[in-house]
Amino acid sequence: MRDREGLDEVEQIVANVGAAAKYRRVCPRTVQRLAAEEWARHHHLKRAIKATKSRLHQVYSAYESPVDYDRGTRLLEAAYAVGTPQAVRQACRTILALHTSTRERLPILDRFYADLYAYTGTPRTLLDLACGLNPLSHPWMGLPPGVAYHAYDIDTERIAFLDRYLALAGAEAHAHLQDILCDPPTERADVALLLKSSTCLERQRKGSTLALLDRLDVSHVVVTFPVKSLGQREKGMPEHYQHAFLEMVSGRPWPVTRFAFATELAFVVSKG
Repeated sequence: MRDREGLDEVEQIVANVGAAAKYRRVCPRTVQRLAAEEWARHHHLKRAIKATKSRLHQVYSAYESPVDYDRGTRLLEAAYAVGTPQAVRQACRTILALHTSTRERLPILDRFYADLYAYTGTPRTLLDLACGLNPLSHPWMGLPPGVAYHAYDIDTERIAFLDRYLALAGAEAHAHLQDILCDPPTERADVALLLKSSTCLERQRKGSTLALLDRLDVSHVVVTFPVKSLGQREKGMPEHYQHAFLEMVSGRPWPVTRFAFATELAFVVSKG
């Protein structure tokens, strides 16, 4: 059925969810994807709206803490005005510490990319999928001038902030508002990063990680997992994620190399 304004049910769900302040920043394609899935599941407008909001909370706001992006921009501008690598790294560390995922990576940043690139080679094109605040790790990535860096996220305000940061950094880089489940990147790349995001993708759509790996036109994909829960308990997480991931890719002819960092478990999938 259509209402008097001519909106179909999925569009009504999108409009209702988009009116909620905490979801206005979410990529419209993400809201539309979830709304379509929930309408197909419920065929009842109110239940589909509630279910869509619930799923958005699970995949987005449940893992988000407020970030003052204007303050972050001022902090970065001041650091780049000083002009020393130390000032820039300190500003980036301060912002990276605002989210659990990137905060947990801080102790290993000095060797994380160096160890990975010792295996994959330094990329000429790098994709950062479901990036969050990870582009602030750019000073540790060791990328020479001319390397193309593409970051993808579903938060409109974060993408605008990352664009400002990457411009300050003078990198050949682009931040894209893009839902990688709806629209996987088509860029040819040497390395793609999928850092601690596979679990969230699987929660949205089972099998989505493998489907994404299949579609990426890259030589190597770095897929990582946390080694502790949000409550900082190990609970056998490295063993669980290793078993699940290796089983996931067992039907593909891709070599997989494991890297065990102190705060993160990484697998390099070599697609050739």
